[in-house]
Amino acid sequence: MDEDVLKSILDAHHRWGQPGSGGRRADFTDADLRGADLRGADLRDASLREADLTGANLDGADLSNANLTGAILRDASMRRVIMFETDCGHADFRGADLTGADLSHADLWRCNMRDCIISPESLHQALSCRI
Repeated sequence: MDEDVLKSILDAHHRWGQPGSGGRRADFTDADLRGADLRGADLRDASLREADLTGANLDGADLSNANLTGAILRDASMRRVIMFETDCGHADFRGADLTGADLSHADLWRCNMRDCIISPESLHQALSCRI
């Protein structure tokens, strides 16, 4: 995805939470976001279903209540990411770095987390977690 288009969607998503601002919820369904720089991005409630985020940088991003069903996050950097109540069913996290991630109440049903970097503390309150 073009960097300017990505920035425009993120800006509109930020405004979406403010009444009368003309923003709209980010929809990255099936998007090609390989290698995207999403550090610190506010992606709360965004749709990233089936998106390809291979090698993306999501360090410090807020993905609370986002939909990551079937997303590909191979080798993504996701340090200190917030994924409170995020739906990650069938997502592919192989090789991702989830150091310091907050996965409280995240649904990790049938995720592939082989070779990812993650602490037991991060998984403590996740739902449907199988490693």
